[in-house]
Amino acid sequence: MNIEVIFKWILVMTVGGSIAVLIFAILSKIFKEHLSARAMYYIWMIGLFCFTIPWNVLIKFCKKDSKVLNQSIILGNSSHMTSKLNNNNALNLQLTENTAQGGALTALPYKNISYFNPEKFVEFIGYVWFVGAIVFFAWFLIRYIWFKMILTRSSRECSNEYCRRMIERYCNLRKIPKKIKILESDIIQTPMLIGIITPILVIPTKDIVREDLRLIIRHELVHFKRKDVLVKWLSKLINALHWFNPLVYFAVLKLNRECEYSCDEEVIRKLKKDGKRRYAEVLYNTLLVSIGSGAGAAFGLVGRKESIVERFRFIMSWKVRKMSKGAKVFVVVLVSTTIFLSAFVQIWAKDILSFDSDEIEAIKSTIEGFYETQYKAYLQMEYIDITPYLDMSKIQNHNKVVALKMLVFRRKYIDEKKYCYVEKRHFPYELHYKNIELDGNKAKVVIDLEIKLKEAYPPFISYGENIFELEKQDGTWKLTKHIYDKWALMHYEFSTDQKLPESDYEQIKKQIDREFGIK
Repeated sequence: MNIEVIFKWILVMTVGGSIAVLIFAILSKIFKEHLSARAMYYIWMIGLFCFTIPWNVLIKFCKKDSKVLNQSIILGNSSHMTSKLNNNNALNLQLTENTAQGGALTALPYKNISYFNPEKFVEFIGYVWFVGAIVFFAWFLIRYIWFKMILTRSSRECSNEYCRRMIERYCNLRKIPKKIKILESDIIQTPMLIGIITPILVIPTKDIVREDLRLIIRHELVHFKRKDVLVKWLSKLINALHWFNPLVYFAVLKLNRECEYSCDEEVIRKLKKDGKRRYAEVLYNTLLVSIGSGAGAAFGLVGRKESIVERFRFIMSWKVRKMSKGAKVFVVVLVSTTIFLSAFVQIWAKDILSFDSDEIEAIKSTIEGFYETQYKAYLQMEYIDITPYLDMSKIQNHNKVVALKMLVFRRKYIDEKKYCYVEKRHFPYELHYKNIELDGNKAKVVIDLEIKLKEAYPPFISYGENIFELEKQDGTWKLTKHIYDKWALMHYEFSTDQKLPESDYEQIKKQIDREFGIK
């Protein structure tokens, strides 16, 4: 899968995710007084992860399980009259030299000749996006690694026995696995949880009142139990992938805010008013001191002074929010509807961004050029190069070229000798696209070819169902395999297993003479 395809997927997902974020922003305003901070946290988590769900792939995967062709675009009964294509929109013909028969026409795909190539432009933008994503995440990663390295080097085993017992007791009470390492450091002002694989709880060495320390550590242990550090990492990764979308920054900001609020909510749930005030004052003082120290900036754990004040107000004004079952069902329905709307918009955006349409047109152009080039060679009795449409590493395609050269040479020789009448009119034939399957850089196309058998039926065309397998090579679709009724082409394409040698044209002349009774 090339960078252009990946970038288009990112664009599609960013449109769907943006719709979800906008709706969730409205919902958070409407239900602010009715939903708990924990519920809001999960809602914003869903909103942010809407930027990562490729709904179109999931839908097609489900269709595959239901025995519907994967990644297929059904074109119905629509047909394309290749006989109506003119030279400008079907082929770009250039005069070249042909060692076998002198001057001949070479066919090249028309789309490859252009002063402005939209595909190259999208590919360039895709590389800009890719570099931006790498720089964004690398900057965050370097800052985090730098801070963690300094913090761990300046830390030591926690010597506060009361703190160790309190953490152990709380872990047992909340059924938290005891996989957390406890250190103490002089460079932080408040307890801090870092690390994903090996979580570390770092405690400041300064003297903190036991009750205050207990409240703050409980806050960090809630983070630990819910794997919030992992969520923060994933949010940063999503932010990096969609660094160009301001709504992602907004969603990450709201997620981090509700994450802290929900932890505060868990800590103060059973506290009285005095306990809440004490907890709020401890957080306010410690976080205010931490602003600009590097500890908060390294992992987005602190924030602006205004947000700390808002957090203080939240703690002091918090009260238990109980929702009726009907209200809960209503919120669930709204969230589910938003997710489905995001999926619908994503699929709609996929079509608007011409995610597959350009590829389908390029595939159709290859198949139509393959047929039309051969028909022109057949009528003009001069070999026209068909290799731009073929993967020439395949034996079958090598033999197609050899056989076409032999066929047009035979017609020209028979016409020159006036052995019989040679039809030179171009009769119409129809390509009905029954199905097109796209799978990254590979495609499978099923067509139904209709042609009037009584009117100049070229022997290289197998009427009825034809199946083509294609592969995108260096930005151009190439035919790799052609499946057809072998009886129809048994005199044209002799072998698919063994390469045919180049034809001996003198021997062909003698053979034709014998066929027409000339010795």
